[in-house]
Amino acid sequence: MNGRHGLVSVSGTTLLEPKYEEIIDLDSPEVFAVREDGEIRIIDINGEEILEGNFDDFVHIRGDSIVAGRNGQYGIVNREGEEIVPLQYEEIRFAFGETYIARRNGQYGVINLENEVVLDFDYLSLVYIEEGDILKADVTEIESVIISSNFEERISGIVSEINIDEGFIRLHVDGEHKFFNFRLEERRVSDVLTSNTLFLDRQDGRYGFIDAYGNVVIEHVYDDATEQNRYGFAGVKRDGKWGAINRIGREVLTPSVNLDNNVFVDFIGEWHLDVSGLFYTR
Repeated sequence: MNGRHGLVSVSGTTLLEPKYEEIIDLDSPEVFAVREDGEIRIIDINGEEILEGNFDDFVHIRGDSIVAGRNGQYGIVNREGEEIVPLQYEEIRFAFGETYIARRNGQYGVINLENEVVLDFDYLSLVYIEEGDILKADVTEIESVIISSNFEERISGIVSEINIDEGFIRLHVDGEHKFFNFRLEERRVSDVLTSNTLFLDRQDGRYGFIDAYGNVVIEHVYDDATEQNRYGFAGVKRDGKWGAINRIGREVLTPSVNLDNNVFVDFIGEWHLDVSGLFYTR
């Protein structure tokens, strides 16, 4: 209201008067960071001050642990403003338990509340996937490693999908498309993609398609291919060009499109996914 921020409940009750320059969500239903007259502090849902100190940013609160920042450096403080983890990181965000993902010298790792490194700072990016209780870490711009919650590197490859709803990870590993559940156990594609009619198969370095019983439906004549997507189409590559087949294995687009610059290949009929993230015809 009038350029100021407040807080209301879903029933419309005013909880915090609209007098703040900014209200920052700290992933807590009852505690918020607010900026007022250029100063930032933490208050509860009743407007009572919890923490005020020489900080210019607050990121997250969990129990008594608050991720705070000063001059672009982040650490963890308690509600009295005492440093638990020194403000020496470029970024800190909560992971799980008493662990936090942190960035140092442009690389990501994991620390605990004792500021001990529990996962080395070896990764270009790092994200915790709560639904699977796993970490996805990027080793290069295209290759990733999946790490268990006890910080063991388990599988690596090019991650093409992490499906939260169905509970699986799809990777390109050693030239093959593989599927894993969130326990990081390898699964048959037919056990994961239960609605598919065709399944990618590789023999002697060539790709074809089989049915759920292992019968060959399309001979192994392609240089590369993708699994059938939710629309029933799969990409197929021959002589350096991509095309598409439908759910019964008929080519709806003869391989004729150069997709060398695409990270992901996907088709809907004759339409293909472009590097811009939109679908285009040839």
